[in-house]
Amino acid sequence: MERCDILIVDDDRQVREVLHQIFLGANYKCLLANDGREGLEVFRASRPPLTVTDLKMPVMGGIELLQQVRQADPDAAVIVLTGAADVKTAIASLKLGAYDFIMKPVNVDELLIAAERAFERRQLLIERRQYQELLERRVVEATHDLEQAYRQLQDTYRTTLEALGSALDTRDVGTESHSRRVHGYALATAREYGVPEKDLTELAHGVLLHDIGKIGIPDAILLKPGPLTPEEWQIMRRHPEIGKQLVEKIPFLRGAVPIVYAHHEKWDGTGYPRGLKGEEIPLGARIFMVVDAFDAITFDRPYSKAQPIDAAKAEIKRCSGKHFDPGVVTAFFQVPEALLAEIRRKSVEP
Repeated sequence: MERCDILIVDDDRQVREVLHQIFLGANYKCLLANDGREGLEVFRASRPPLTVTDLKMPVMGGIELLQQVRQADPDAAVIVLTGAADVKTAIASLKLGAYDFIMKPVNVDELLIAAERAFERRQLLIERRQYQELLERRVVEATHDLEQAYRQLQDTYRTTLEALGSALDTRDVGTESHSRRVHGYALATAREYGVPEKDLTELAHGVLLHDIGKIGIPDAILLKPGPLTPEEWQIMRRHPEIGKQLVEKIPFLRGAVPIVYAHHEKWDGTGYPRGLKGEEIPLGARIFMVVDAFDAITFDRPYSKAQPIDAAKAEIKRCSGKHFDPGVVTAFFQVPEALLAEIRRKSVEP
């Protein structure tokens, strides 16, 4: 059906023709309907932007037509024609979405002005909605770009910290790839323990940077092949404090401080530097203690040969409740051995 500007709906043929001639004279294209039901069929077929309808008609009146038209197309403009006796009904039609109502007999100028304004208002509503949709799309796109940039930044942080952890491992003889393995073990254990995903980033930072304080330990002590003297041990035991002082100055790494500072504490309170006991020790540090011990037992060190996984687990179990949090030990034992093996394999990849 040909696209038209205005649908005229009136059961009075003479009124329809008068309205038709008025709008034709103003260069509008029109379609005509005898009643509300026919008008609705014509509207659904042609979707005119403006409908001009009488209120009182057989079969379907103007109010029902208004409701059906607005339901089919919320952007459609409707002008209601009414006699003096139906003014209250006409006013009520405004609440149902009619743009305006015109009193009969129709004033030509008033009708054309109302039609022009109805078209303008309809166009403004469409443009405003389109603008709102455009803004919403741009917000979604900007949010996506921001999330992508944030993920890239997080990846950069993680890669940098892994590189720093590897550099620390290399400096400490016999611990190559230690931080990468312990990082994997710690995250797997934390998940078994029930640590929320949102808290794992800070745990990962702490694990990767746990020995950063060894930067401040002289090489003569750190790399000494034989046993340390009591005085040298005093210096070596300062590395958690040195690490804390380094890390707490960097805002995005402050969540790593609990592990850096407490990773040499022990469940029974015999650790250092503060002698914390039980749950006084931060959870991240308690997780680190277990997985760090597992890695130390299962890989060659200058002072010990690697032992099988079963032997490592037996030793960890023996020390549960002394050096290690029993709950964390249970969580670690729940990590599948296939996952432990995968972490070990990936730790030696470039």
